[in-house]
Amino acid sequence: MAHTPPPRRLPRFYVYLLLSERGEIYCGYTNCIKRRLKEHNATSNTGWTRGRRWYLLALKMFPDQHSALLVERRLKRSKYDKPNWIKRTGRLRTLCLRYGIQR
Repeated sequence: MAHTPPPRRLPRFYVYLLLSERGEIYCGYTNCIKRRLKEHNATSNTGWTRGRRWYLLALKMFPDQHSALLVERRLKRSKYDKPNWIKRTGRLRTLCLRYGIQR
């Protein structure tokens, strides 16, 4: 019997929504959600998300970077897509109650 190598893991990219302790919502994309969330919450963060605690609100996986980037761009530009995404997750109310976030 011939040895077969383990299947290669396909690349994965994620589009995510974060909820801040102030009730703000941030949209981004990454290939490693755990690392990215740690970066957003790090004290050394110098980007737009600095100085606040962030919680994962929504997450969607894509097979390639191009698809994820297109969806992220659409979410950032459209005033309808982001609220619909948030509504479908059903997590906004739960996170606000759990962490005492006012929206």
